[in-house]
Amino acid sequence: MFPRILAVFALAALAAAPACAQSRLAAIEARGVLACAAFERPGLARETPSGWTGVLPDFCRAVAVAALGPNGRFEFKTLDLPEDDKPLDAGAFDVLFLTATEIARNGLAGKVAPGPAAFFESIAVMVEKDSTAKKLDDLAGASICLHEADPAAELLDQFFSRKGKSFIAMPFQEDVEWRDAYNARHCRAAAAESAELTDLRTHKGVNGFDSVILPEKLGVFAIMAATPPGDPQWSAAVARAIAVFARDHDRESPDRLDAP
Repeated sequence: MFPRILAVFALAALAAAPACAQSRLAAIEARGVLACAAFERPGLARETPSGWTGVLPDFCRAVAVAALGPNGRFEFKTLDLPEDDKPLDAGAFDVLFLTATEIARNGLAGKVAPGPAAFFESIAVMVEKDSTAKKLDDLAGASICLHEADPAAELLDQFFSRKGKSFIAMPFQEDVEWRDAYNARHCRAAAAESAELTDLRTHKGVNGFDSVILPEKLGVFAIMAATPPGDPQWSAAVARAIAVFARDHDRESPDRLDAP
């Protein structure tokens, strides 16, 4: 796998001819480490004592190996705005994993070059395994825990409005509050990104009950591998590397992640 990606970068480096500025690849080689960033996604990127794990860090690691060789190092950071405004404007991140909504809402258009989809994520709803709710319709009038700023609330509104029904939204600001409320059975269901629901299902709370993710998806969106603007050769090389890695790791699909 990695030799193929290395070949991609070799071709990209040969094709690059920056007349006035150092290429992004040359800057990464001089720095000796690839810098990646993404907004917080508990189900897709997790920091552990031994380093970052998850689908997005895996993509970052693959690009680092491609750019720097088998021992290529990478740094993965949770993007925090406006704190990271200046580093982002200065092009401090070589690869950013972003959705179209995140780019629009945070005024990042022009600051990043949107790239290929690294991962297709979905918004879904999870219930206790013994729940009588087997489909979304069964949750009409029920309480559903969700993040305050999560698109799940709007998508649930749209879903039930089309059917002339409603639900009781229980929004929380903090991730730990949302998880604790669901685990304490303060709500009948939880709505979030499928990977985050899978993470919540795996790390059970004090009551230790099992959960299942309902089959209907409220929405599906792409998490793109974006790059700093101004170096199309680097953007193209990352796009090719992402495509090769995704093809060789088809098991990292959302259908596998959110399977009951």
